[in-house]
Amino acid sequence: MYRLLETHGESRERRDQLTHPPYQKPELLATEANQLWSWDITKLRGPLKWTAYHLYVILDVFSRYVVDDRVSRKRRAG
Repeated sequence: MYRLLETHGESRERRDQLTHPPYQKPELLATEANQLWSWDITKLRGPLKWTAYHLYVILDVFSRYVVDDRVSRKRRAG
């Protein structure tokens, strides 16, 4: 049945498909130091089994220097 419908051009998707509007990625631009910072949290393996540390790093996007870094045994809330 589907082959006959396809040959006559009567087979199509019955559901309406939504099309998303074009999305433009936001561009972050820093023209001097201390205007824009980025951050990251990385989990580091500890010396013993089942131990881990969290490394917190804040970077200045313009100069790519580390503004602040901390190592913590537990992940901090807030």
